[in-house]
Amino acid sequence: MTPAHALSTWPRRHPDLGALLLIGVVAGVLRLAFLYRAPVFLTGDSQSHFLPGFDLAHGFTFDPELRRPAGYPLFVAGVIAFLGEELRALAFVQHVLGVVTALLTYGLGRLTFGRTAGVVGGLLVALNGALILSEHSVMTEALFGTLLAGALLALLLGARVSGAPSRRWGWFVLAGVLLGAGALTRPVGQILLLLVPLWLLLLRRGWRSVLSDSLLVSLGFGLLIGPWMLRNLAEHGSLTASGGLGRSLVARTIKYDTGFFDADQPTPAEADLKGQVRQFVRGKRNTIRNSRSVRSTQAGLIKELGLTQAQSNSLMRQVALEAIAARPAYYVVGSLQMAGQIVGGKEKEDSLQARWNQRTDKDWIEQWEARVDHLVQPTSPAEQREIDRAAAIVGIYQPAQLGALVPTLALVGLGLAALLPSQRPALLPGAAALLLVLASAFLDGPVPRYRYPVDPLLGLFVAGGVVTLARLGLGVVGRWVSANRPRERPTLGPRSSALDRAG
Repeated sequence: MTPAHALSTWPRRHPDLGALLLIGVVAGVLRLAFLYRAPVFLTGDSQSHFLPGFDLAHGFTFDPELRRPAGYPLFVAGVIAFLGEELRALAFVQHVLGVVTALLTYGLGRLTFGRTAGVVGGLLVALNGALILSEHSVMTEALFGTLLAGALLALLLGARVSGAPSRRWGWFVLAGVLLGAGALTRPVGQILLLLVPLWLLLLRRGWRSVLSDSLLVSLGFGLLIGPWMLRNLAEHGSLTASGGLGRSLVARTIKYDTGFFDADQPTPAEADLKGQVRQFVRGKRNTIRNSRSVRSTQAGLIKELGLTQAQSNSLMRQVALEAIAARPAYYVVGSLQMAGQIVGGKEKEDSLQARWNQRTDKDWIEQWEARVDHLVQPTSPAEQREIDRAAAIVGIYQPAQLGALVPTLALVGLGLAALLPSQRPALLPGAAALLLVLASAFLDGPVPRYRYPVDPLLGLFVAGGVVTLARLGLGVVGRWVSANRPRERPTLGPRSSALDRAG
């Protein structure tokens, strides 16, 4: 075999490696082309995620807010320790994670819908401009998306192993560790632990196997998240991975909804502490709706009522849950609508211009504390000249620009996975995406960036649905052609021909 022939036939001889190489090159080239054409983007929450990691890397006390778990700050500290504190170094590593996520998406597709769907799904992640922008931001979504895809792939691989229990156990423990790391990055990831036994039962595994495998996943999960929960118990008196649910629910019921506290009639000030919190929150509703976050409201509660972080979070949660309990049907319908908004995306929010404007907003720069404000520099003239090229890179594929097409095709893929026994394993990533979107909508609101970690799963189901429909359609056409092909008259052999002539 000549070198030229070996090179030309290599993809056919190594289809999986060829697919991974194609996806990796596309994803890597686009991200490298974007990396130095735009400033690293910031949001109102960026400093609270970044600063604890910065402090740890420089030998200061590691003390994230109660609502912030340790995952992303530890990630930041690791990046600073190895590559320095420049924000672009953090963006570079997050872009590398974006490439890894695209490769993991191929693996998910390969194990569920087949190789072709894996390639298409991986390329959709590689080309996704919203994900590139997310990776270029100081936020948790890029890290969480990679951990989520890795955990789901480990679960699928563990379920496929027959015999060799140690191999199967290893995959399930790894899946639990990755789920735990994901929950320490974004607390909403904790809900996925409930999904594991239900999915294993759906695969018609025996209850003993379901129980043992679920316990292995829980073991890996606990190894990661348990120590941090104990730390929060010791520091804040709260046995939780993150003490931010109260603040999130206040945002859900006030910032993103006008049907709760406005519907209540004004009442006299109440003497008990919860009543004072209720009055405080109600009085701040207009401020909350017009602000970028609920941070100032919780800070005001801590200052005026002398509360701790854990106490303020607990009381805010109780007040929000009381308002929800008064109008449960309204809450459910509104949350489902918000889930649709998350999946559909917002074209404006996913655009480069929106991120650019937000990055150059004076308010963001002023919010950063003195010891890190040197990291937040105005955009350079070189970056300004590159804005059109940067916009072209992230504009190659933007799911939000397609409206309802992407969610619709994803639902088709999910439906086919439910109907076809051979694709039943795909219900795991489908249910994971659905649970994460619903939990985000019910517990926080229609924040556009909550879609980014599940975008690879949406792309996977878009690819799976289209490829499966094409495969089924070709099968129907093939059977129709075979059934309607004219039958040829059988050829008579020599003996038959002689008899025929004799006759």
